[in-house]
Amino acid sequence: MPDIICQRGEATHPAHDIIEPLLATVGACLSRGRAELDDGALSDSIQLTTALTDVRLGKTVRVDDPLGIWQGKIVGVSHTVQVDDEGNISGETQIKVTRPT
Repeated sequence: MPDIICQRGEATHPAHDIIEPLLATVGACLSRGRAELDDGALSDSIQLTTALTDVRLGKTVRVDDPLGIWQGKIVGVSHTVQVDDEGNISGETQIKVTRPT
């Protein structure tokens, strides 16, 4: 039974070790470790608001904010559309993105 040690980047952000007695091969262990990291073991969730746009769950987006440029995975999408009394349409999209820490 191999041990799975999860760490991102230069190992400065370790995750919890995985103990899985049924994983027997190194390939299976690597796949499980990647899946744990992709599921957000080492990430923060950020809520972003943008103009009404077409985005999909699971896609990767590039964000340029005061902390720098980073890429994250879209884990939530909410669209809001409003029509005023004159018939003008306005809308926005709220995106929940996981950002690696």
